Amino acid sequence: MNLCEAVESYIQIKRSMGAVFSSDQSVLRAFARIMGDIPINTLSQEACKAFCQGDGPPTRWWERKDQALRGFFNYLMARGHLGRPLLPDHAPRIPRSFEAYIYSHEELRRLLDGTVILKNSRYPLSPLTLRTLLMLLYGAGLRPSEGLRLRCCDVDLGSRVLTIWNTKFFKSRLVPVGNDLKKALISYADARRCLPMPAGTSSVFFASRHGTAISLATLEGAFARVRAHAGITRPMSARWQPRLHDLRHAFAVHRLIAWYREGADVQSCLPLLATYLGHINISGTQTYLSMTPELLSEASKRFECYAAIGAKENGHE
Repeated sequence: MNLCEAVESYIQIKRSMGAVFSSDQSVLRAFARIMGDIPINTLSQEACKAFCQGDGPPTRWWERKDQALRGFFNYLMARGHLGRPLLPDHAPRIPRSFEAYIYSHEELRRLLDGTVILKNSRYPLSPLTLRTLLMLLYGAGLRPSEGLRLRCCDVDLGSRVLTIWNTKFFKSRLVPVGNDLKKALISYADARRCLPMPAGTSSVFFASRHGTAISLATLEGAFARVRAHAGITRPMSARWQPRLHDLRHAFAVHRLIAWYREGADVQSCLPLLATYLGHINISGTQTYLSMTPELLSEASKRFECYAAIGAKENGHE
C-alpha cells in the first residue's frame, strides 16, 4: 500500500467513527505531500522525525504532528501494513505556559448568582438554563460540549445517572450525580416542559426557546457576560481569561482536595476520577490537577502526617 492511499483510508475510518479530525487530517495530508506517494514500507524513522521536528526548537505543533503520526502508524501496524514503529518510544513533551483557572467556591456562587443578568422577555428560561448548565459542568465535571449534547432520554433523574455518548476519544460513559445536582436538574426539567420537543425524548435537554440545541459559541458568550458581571478576571496582561472549560478543572481539583481532607488514598482514587471524567488514562487527568495553594496545603499536611508516623515508627519522636 502506498502512503497517500493509506492516509485517505485512515481519515475515512476516523470520520466514519464520528471524529471531526480536521487537525490530524491536515497533518497527515501534509506528511503525504512531503514524503511523496511512496510505499509505506519505505518510510524511514529519520524522515518521520524530521517532519515532526521541523527546523526550529520544539513547539506544541511538533507535539501535535507527533500525536497524529502515532495514531496513523498504530493503525497501519494493527493491519499488518507496517512492521515497526517509526517514531521514538517517548513522545515529545513541550512545557505548557497555559494554566487553567481554578474557581473558588465563593466565585462559583457569584457565577450562579450572576446568571440573573441574562433575563429577557424573549427567552425567560435563559437565566435558569445557564445556571443549571454551570452547576452541571462543575458538579459532574462535564465538558461544555457534553452538557450541550445531552438529550432528555440521557438524563435519568430517578437513578441520578447521566449517559454521555460518543464523546472525546470515542468513549461513552455513565455519570452519577449527587442529590443537590439532581434537584437542580429536576427544577430545570420541569421548566423545560414549556419548550418544544422536536425530536421527542431525543430532543436536547438544555434547549433554546425553540427547543433546539444551544451552540457552544452562544453558551460561551453568555458565560463571558456572567463572568465579567461577577468580577472574575485575570490581570489584563494575562493571555487567557477564566474559561467555561475551567469549571471541569475546578471540579477535579476540588475533588482531590476533598479526598485529602477525608483521609482517602488519593493515588488509588485517581483512576476513579479519570473514569468519571472520561479520560483514557490517568495522565489525561493529571493535566487537570493544577497545584493551587489549597491543594498544595492539603498535600503538605498529608506528607507531614506520613513523616510523623515514619519518625514515630523509627523511634524519632
